[in-house]
Amino acid sequence: MKMSIRILTVFLFISLLAPIAGLAEEVPSEKEVGAVFPEKQWFEDVHMAGFVDTYFSYNLNNPDSMKNTYGGLGSNFDFEHNTFSLSLAELVFHKDPDPVGFRVDLDFGPTTDFVHCGAVNCPDTAGEANYKNIQQAYVSWATPLGPKLEVGKFVTHMGAEVIESKDNWNYTRSLLFAYAIPYYHAGTRVNIPVNDMFFVNGYAYNGWNNVVENNDSKTFGATIGITPIPQLPILLNWIGPEEAFGDLQVYEAIATLNLTDSLSFMVDYNLGDRENAAGKDEGYSGIAAYARWKKDPCALAVRYENLKDDDGVIFGMTDNTISELTVTAEHTIAKNLLTRLEYRMDSADEKIFEDEDAQMSDSQSRIVLSAVYMF
Repeated sequence: MKMSIRILTVFLFISLLAPIAGLAEEVPSEKEVGAVFPEKQWFEDVHMAGFVDTYFSYNLNNPDSMKNTYGGLGSNFDFEHNTFSLSLAELVFHKDPDPVGFRVDLDFGPTTDFVHCGAVNCPDTAGEANYKNIQQAYVSWATPLGPKLEVGKFVTHMGAEVIESKDNWNYTRSLLFAYAIPYYHAGTRVNIPVNDMFFVNGYAYNGWNNVVENNDSKTFGATIGITPIPQLPILLNWIGPEEAFGDLQVYEAIATLNLTDSLSFMVDYNLGDRENAAGKDEGYSGIAAYARWKKDPCALAVRYENLKDDDGVIFGMTDNTISELTVTAEHTIAKNLLTRLEYRMDSADEKIFEDEDAQMSDSQSRIVLSAVYMF
């Protein structure tokens, strides 16, 4: 009898719910009655990323100044010898152009000081000090005709390497990146995609490493991208003339061969040319060759390069050639912490490297341990 009462109670409860469920199905949605839903807010399409880059560098020359230098010029960007150091902290905010967008990179640390002022402690009185914490800030417009137009401050289009160490195959930067090309510009650029195998970029800048114009001339540039096969992207770059450096023009070719998913090679050739006060051509040239094997979470990279500065355009010493060999082992922990152990050996025809006891040397070797947390 008790069981029958329970069953009767359940059927009664279900019969009471059925009309309510039917009523819910008959009620029109907000969309059906013409209700206006809130539009997606602009900031919902804004993406944020960043990293913190730290390192320890030991120079086997044991320089008295505790600095890693090349003929008085700072190393990029492991500046300090025998010191635990912060290199760079960066926050990136960007929105893909649809059809308009933007990007802002906020940088803090000795690296951004050096990029903007040539010193690890950029004084407030320096000409570019106001911009040192803004590595990039530009707006983008994907035009209806296809080309993309951008205006603002950007990192340079030159070079096989970039300021952010995490995006390079080695931790320390190449000689070509450090001394043969600029770091950043202010101006405008246009990207013209032709097809999957070919694109053209054009650039008009205020100058080389400056936001505020410092002469009457503009600096121009171009990139031609060619991909004859998917595994072989090729970039042809040009920038010039830069009046502040004697109408210097730089030509560059970069080829990358992704032989397999794990093994890649890259070559970067760079030629700088200008006319000196006597009307004679002078310049520099260099080539860097890279190889990298990667099998997550590990990788091994080797770089060898040779920079000929026979006219002293870069280091101020004639008949000078600088070479370097860098070997980098890396291990990524939990997908976010990139650790690297690197050995680098530099040599030159002239004694441009600081040694201990106030002496100079034609070679130096460094051991660098780095950790970059990415988010």
